[in-house]
Amino acid sequence: MRSFFGVLLASGMVSAPAFGADIGGPMKQFGLIGAWSSDCSRESSQPKMDRVTFAAPSGGGATATILDKHGGVLVTTVDQVTESALIAGDEIGIGLHPVTVTRSDGKTSQHDYDNMHLVFQKVGARIEVVRVQFEGLPEIQRSAFFEKCPN
Repeated sequence: MRSFFGVLLASGMVSAPAFGADIGGPMKQFGLIGAWSSDCSRESSQPKMDRVTFAAPSGGGATATILDKHGGVLVTTVDQVTESALIAGDEIGIGLHPVTVTRSDGKTSQHDYDNMHLVFQKVGARIEVVRVQFEGLPEIQRSAFFEKCPN
């Protein structure tokens, strides 16, 4: 799972706590809800793919479901979105806490369960991860682009 965020890793987040209990509101306002990928044409049957799907159902907790496949190993991680806040008109910061991690090879790593903070910036119809910070580590700045997938 964290190899997907290796792409994102060259990115991070300013600690921006959610205001009030509405975590899904800023995500909806930013347009983050839905599936995003660096290449939406890649399917899980291919050797490499990545996709993150953000959801914020009414009356339920916001989640990020991450599919990351490198070297033939598919890692599916369901994260609880613990915070979301608009930082500027074109940026949003979110906090993620992994709830479940499933690997197709059955292995686990302690790092599969790290909390992280991300900052996304709008770039036209795409989003760019501009900052990533894993819990207890320094913030990393980087550029990784994602397009919204049709499904």
